[in-house]
Amino acid sequence: MTNPSSSIKKLHSLLTSSKAAVLDFDGLLADSEPFHYRAYNEVFERYGHTLNKEEYWVEWTSKGKGIAGEIERHDLKLDVDPVDMRKQKFEVYSRFCQSGEIKLFPLAGNMVEMLSLKHKLAIASGSWAKDIRYILENAGASDLFPVILGKESASREKPHPDIFLNAAEKLGCAPSECFVLEDALKGLYAAKEAGMPCIILRNPLNQNINFDEADLIFESLEDFVSALKA
Repeated sequence: MTNPSSSIKKLHSLLTSSKAAVLDFDGLLADSEPFHYRAYNEVFERYGHTLNKEEYWVEWTSKGKGIAGEIERHDLKLDVDPVDMRKQKFEVYSRFCQSGEIKLFPLAGNMVEMLSLKHKLAIASGSWAKDIRYILENAGASDLFPVILGKESASREKPHPDIFLNAAEKLGCAPSECFVLEDALKGLYAAKEAGMPCIILRNPLNQNINFDEADLIFESLEDFVSALKA
């Protein structure tokens, strides 16, 4: 296990050398991953297949294998186009976003406010920007991020670096002047390919995933906030 004082020192060195922070959204700021699962599962169950929740956290949430990965892993013969399944999922998930059911993590706002004191901030997420805004608006936090990039903002999704590079451009910073906050392997790989240091925050869903390539790993959002205050 990493020495906590060493991690805090490295964090503050990274903060000092950076001008901007690019943050993932789902599972990092918002407790939304269970709702992504519910939306995908609702759609798959329409065609007779139930998603395994534990497998979902690894294969979908962290690795980003998606619908195609699920079909391949289970050799599914579904009478529906995967593109249509994705559209159905977006509709179900957007209902959750608009309803106010999806909440920000209790310390998310506190973390963002601390980072914003000396850093430009952007969200770079695989969710649609409109859904991110619904969640932020329902939480009374719509003014926290001047830049919000969602699925529509990049031609290739994570683990490709496109969305992080686009975020740096929107912030007026070089990629090397930004750092990334993530909770998934696909995000870590995207950050590395973009040339940005990456800090991983663990949560109950990514405990068993290997993030060895991360610049720093904190065991929880709480630990990260404590390190920011140190």
